[in-house]
Amino acid sequence: MEEHNSNNDMRTLEEDLLKMDSLHGDELDAHLYEMKALYTKPEEKEAIRKHLDKALDTITNNVKAIERKLTIREQINDIVDLIPVSYIAKNYFGKSRAWLYQRINGYKVRGQVYTLNEKELEIFNRALKDIGNKIGSLSVG
Repeated sequence: MEEHNSNNDMRTLEEDLLKMDSLHGDELDAHLYEMKALYTKPEEKEAIRKHLDKALDTITNNVKAIERKLTIREQINDIVDLIPVSYIAKNYFGKSRAWLYQRINGYKVRGQVYTLNEKELEIFNRALKDIGNKIGSLSVG
C-alpha cells in the first residue's frame, strides 16, 4: 500500500484501516474525513470501500446470528429444562453439551456469536422429534 506523509508521520492505508476499526462516533467521523483527504487514488479508495464492505458484512452476519439466537431460545424457552441437551449434543452432533448450549443461547466465543446454522437446525429439530416420539410411545406397566 502507498505511504503518505501527513504531519511528519509516515502512515499507511493499512494502519489507518486498522485504526478505523477501533474508533466510534465523532472520532471515527474525523478519521474518515482525514482518510478521505489523504487517500485519493482509485486503488486506495477501492481498498477503503472493500474494507468497509467487509465490516458491514460482519455486522450483518452478527445481527442475523443474534436474531436467530433469539428465535431459537424463545421457541424452546418453555421446555428448555425438559430438553436432554447432553444427549442431543453427543448423539446427534458428536459434540459436548457446552457446544450445543453455546449455539442455543448464542453465546460469544472468541469474539464471534455462534448459533445453529441451517443444517444444524434441521438436525436439532429431528432430534427433538425423535425424542418426542420415543417419549410418546413409552408406557410403563
